[in-house]
Amino acid sequence: MEIGGYGLEDKLPYLGFSLWNLILFVVTLVVGIILVKVVSKMIKKQMLRANMRKILTEFVTRLMRIVLYVFVIGVSLSFLGVHVGAALISLSVVLGFVLGFALGDTLSNIAAGFMIAITRPFRSGHYVNVNGEEGVIKTVGISITELDTPDNKHIIIPNKHVWGNNIINYTHNPVRRIDIETGVGYDDDLDLAIKTSLKVLRSHPKVLDDPAPQTFIKSMDDSAVALTVRPWVKTEDYWPVFFDLQKALKEAYDGAGLNIPYPQMDVHLDK
Repeated sequence: MEIGGYGLEDKLPYLGFSLWNLILFVVTLVVGIILVKVVSKMIKKQMLRANMRKILTEFVTRLMRIVLYVFVIGVSLSFLGVHVGAALISLSVVLGFVLGFALGDTLSNIAAGFMIAITRPFRSGHYVNVNGEEGVIKTVGISITELDTPDNKHIIIPNKHVWGNNIINYTHNPVRRIDIETGVGYDDDLDLAIKTSLKVLRSHPKVLDDPAPQTFIKSMDDSAVALTVRPWVKTEDYWPVFFDLQKALKEAYDGAGLNIPYPQMDVHLDK
């Protein structure tokens, strides 16, 4: 069989390989790419069935797909007379430049996403502070983390900025402590102020008995004696209890005759 005057086994001028070699190259490359896609999808499905985290599954399958593509290209080039080892080395160099320069930020985000998947500092639904932004985690992707703020803004943060900064997870632990600062006048009974505060805390149905709530004198401020009130609550009850106690403490202080002084300044004028 001849094509363009050349037999399948005849070497093409200037190229050094035959039409048959070219056909084998194209077939191997196409079939190899198809097989890589099928195999990677099967492996991904099995990893998800094994309850592996989605971000970890994505990272592993993408990395595996890149390695297999390099292998397929190397094997395909061998039919054109290119030494497989040399081809793989050349591809590695090319990929190194491409990944190092063009995909530098992307690789950093993927690597950070991999670390987030391994360490699991938060998961979907947690309320966190990351990279200076607060909100509820919606999704953790292979390169980005998405969250919604309390006022319903949607924020997308590259994973390298998530992993490279402090992460505060407000809902990781089942129990949290509320810190409320109040104040009474210097002429007020401090023991009564502490007793009244503890009574308010213990009467709230969502304040926990263990750990026990605390109230103590924090400091002597310019116009008031500052008290710190520290009840413990379930994490999901934090804000409802916080707002309830603000109102309840004010009403209890008024009922006990305790004065919550306004900031004031004494001014002395010489004649």
